[in-house]
Amino acid sequence: MPLRLVPLALLLGTSSALAFDTSKLGQWGSLPLDDLTPVIAKSAELQQEINKTLSEGNKKQGDVMCVGMRFPGQWKNLGGLRVSPYTCDFGAKWLQIHAAVRITNRRGQAFETITAEAMKNATNVSETNLNWKWTTECGTGAYCAWFVGH
Repeated sequence: MPLRLVPLALLLGTSSALAFDTSKLGQWGSLPLDDLTPVIAKSAELQQEINKTLSEGNKKQGDVMCVGMRFPGQWKNLGGLRVSPYTCDFGAKWLQIHAAVRITNRRGQAFETITAEAMKNATNVSETNLNWKWTTECGTGAYCAWFVGH
């Protein structure tokens, strides 16, 4: 491997260890698009696309409902919090947002999996590396069947 690729390989080899698999939370919950403002603010391009879609649909952020993964109540400090992935219903189309999620305690120690210690001590959630796509339907995930039915 050329030497210039070594730092990249090291970064790629360690970056996945920082991500928390939110699909293991096993719950989802609804939230208004307004609640995603801190996540959306991380990408000027995403903000522009959302503003354009809202304008085209003559809607405000508060008119759009989303669904995201939900921390169950057993998480002492995070219970009820929604995290990526998110799916939002804009009427004519749907927005799916994915982010790398990192869970840490007060000292910055990261939790990579669901454990009793993580549920007791996790206090912070960060969402980075956003990617998104627009679709004409919610999708095939179980949360979509739940979301569309409510």
